[in-house]
Amino acid sequence: MMRELVIVGAGGFAREVAWLVQRINRVSPTFRLLGFCDDAPDRQSGQCGGYPLLGPVENLNGQVTFFCAIGNNRNRKAVSERAEALGHTPVSLIDPTAQLAPDVEVGAGCLIGIDSIVSVGSRLGRGVIVNHRVCVGHDVTVGDYAQLCPGVCISGGCGIGAGALMGTLSGIIPLKRVGADATVGAGTFALRDVPDGTTLARLR
Repeated sequence: MMRELVIVGAGGFAREVAWLVQRINRVSPTFRLLGFCDDAPDRQSGQCGGYPLLGPVENLNGQVTFFCAIGNNRNRKAVSERAEALGHTPVSLIDPTAQLAPDVEVGAGCLIGIDSIVSVGSRLGRGVIVNHRVCVGHDVTVGDYAQLCPGVCISGGCGIGAGALMGTLSGIIPLKRVGADATVGAGTFALRDVPDGTTLARLR
């Protein structure tokens, strides 16, 4: 039986998520996508990516499965918690091309994108985004609502704190830590620990 699914958010990332759902369904029919929820006044009706705009999550009738497709980590956490408080259930979406070791732990509401790899002993918290072509090495811990943008490379034994952001094509050497709510900028490689709430960026 297919599960009814709502995507929370109706921007570009949400349309990417809808595409990923279509890719999952082509391999194994799993979800019936009902549409997109969004708070924005101009996204209360009509369509997005060929699916209905349903308004805020409070408009939903009954309890549904949802994925929160909001790129901002803090906002994704807040809106996810709001949807869960209404009785809706977060679901993780894993592209058919992603490769996960058998012992990987994936929290509720995660996304693992096209051609990504999550190696042995790694753990993803709730609401983590592992975007397309990301490599997560062995024994890595990624905290709740962190985000690994396309092309990120996390070496073995690293820790990525809750709410942290690894920018596109960034990386980190083995056994280092990116702190909670810290940012490693696009194209930047961390050679040391990045403290909580700080930004490491390669300047040109």
